[in-house]
Parts: sequence; C-alpha cells; structure tokens
Amino acid sequence: MDDLDREVAVGAGVRLVNVLLRFGVNLEQISADKVCRSCTDVKDAYRISLGVLTVDDTHAMAGQLESFALEFEQMRELLCSIPARQAGPAEGSV
Repeated sequence: MDDLDREVAVGAGVRLVNVLLRFGVNLEQISADKVCRSCTDVKDAYRISLGVLTVDDTHAMAGQLESFALEFEQMRELLCSIPARQAGPAEGSV
C-alpha cells in the first residue's frame, strides 16, 4: 500500500511540475515526503514538498505566473466581447 501511496503522490508532483513548466516555472527541489503519523494529523501517507525557494526565485515565479494569468484574462475578455455570430463559423458553412 505504501508504494501505491508514494506513486500517487509522485504522480501529483510530476503533474504540478509539468503544468508549471508550461508557464516557465521550474520547481527543481520538489519531493514526495513520507508523513510521520505520530508527528502530525495529516491523513495522506505522503506530502508534496515544493522545496526551498529564495525570495528572488519566488518573486520571479510569481511574476511569470501573473504574466500568464493577465494574458489569459485579457484573451478571455476579448473572446467574451465578440458577438456569438462572429466567434464561430457562419451558419450553413462547411
């Protein structure tokens, strides 16, 4: 069971890293750490640790994510402002 729990935790960490890499954010020290049952009330067998980040690295990562979020919001606003007939293919078109 412990191996399955670890696989699930590592899979979640890998997914997070891969998504963040698409936004130019690299978490080089991410790890899946076994939870001490006698030290904490965390229910998961493993906890994802994002590693140690410097203040400068944290600002850089946040700035990168904010930049993408702003771009996404602007594209969404633009798409929402386009009337439905202009956004999709014309009726009867093939």
